[in-house]
Amino acid sequence: MKKRGFFKLYSMLCLLSVFGYSYWATSWTASQLPALSNWKSHLIFTPRTVVASKDIYEIDMFLYALKVVPLMASVCFLSLMMLIGIGIYYVKKQLSYVGEKKITSS
Repeated sequence: MKKRGFFKLYSMLCLLSVFGYSYWATSWTASQLPALSNWKSHLIFTPRTVVASKDIYEIDMFLYALKVVPLMASVCFLSLMMLIGIGIYYVKKQLSYVGEKKITSS
């Protein structure tokens, strides 16, 4: 039983490190968008009336990173979804365990 708990913890730490690195790489790529001379041509959700490049929406920066480095941005998104899914699974499992346990006060 202890080996299985260690395996779960190890896999979560590996998945967390994959997400951390891919998030860092995607963020670094996305931060290059305001430095481009034609940054307005890459906007999708940010209004075209924006004057300063610092007002670009984060979703536009992520979509730019998805265009430039699609593999790293996809790994970032998928590892985030896996972390959220595994977290929800563990919480539901713990809540169902608490629900099954009959606690009576004496």
